[in-house]
Amino acid sequence: MDPRPSALEALAAAQAAAALVLDFDGVLAPIVDDPDASAMPAQTRLSLSSLARSLGLVAVISGRPAGFLADRVGVPGIRLLGSYGMEQVSDGEEWLDPAARPWLGAVAAAIGSLSGQLDGIPGIRVEVKPASVAVHWRQAPDRAAAADLVRAATRRVAAATGLRLTPGKLVEELRPPVDTDKGSAVAALVAAERPAAVAYAGDDLGDIPALRAVRGAGGYALVVDHGAETDPRLIEVADEVYQGTPGFAAWLAALAAAAGAAQRS
Repeated sequence: MDPRPSALEALAAAQAAAALVLDFDGVLAPIVDDPDASAMPAQTRLSLSSLARSLGLVAVISGRPAGFLADRVGVPGIRLLGSYGMEQVSDGEEWLDPAARPWLGAVAAAIGSLSGQLDGIPGIRVEVKPASVAVHWRQAPDRAAAADLVRAATRRVAAATGLRLTPGKLVEELRPPVDTDKGSAVAALVAAERPAAVAYAGDDLGDIPALRAVRGAGGYALVVDHGAETDPRLIEVADEVYQGTPGFAAWLAALAAAAGAAQRS
């Protein structure tokens, strides 16, 4: 049994010396069939607004583009890191990791190739991002067959372009093979902020480096469990597990209340 206080207790007690870092889809926003329809519930937004005022750092790191996060999070005071940390938004300005820039041509070629191979196939969607391309098949009528098509196509394109193939929940993504991921992004935040208490919340394979990084820093690895869609490796690395986005939203609301009360006392 972990002898430490719970993540909620540790963060609420540390307040301005606390850091909370969060994935977006499947953590703050429910998983939906259409990725463009992803949105945070109103209560989650209120909780984040409160936490941005009471904690030292609240950040969102996602595979989504930074511009998407700026549009969908929309809470002042929250750091936004898109494309697994390759993009950031600060004071309305977007930044792209210089190491990713030489690969933008390969990303454009991958987008063209994958679109040519997969456009028009029912339920398969090519998502274009500033520094990567993702192919989703959540809406496919036959997910197993769609998965085979997508995996074969993305493997071919990865081999042809040198881009790194990254799997996720009903998605395969091709991105620059640079040493930037959610783990390195979390490690950089921790090194810069030196929080007394830190936690990271995620729900997909791309979150595992961040979950490990936060545990390596003495913090808390929080996992949102979506049942059969959740890879067992996430549960293995978790300090605390929450049942779906409603369960995590309730935890965020409780943390906001506890941190606000501690701040007023």
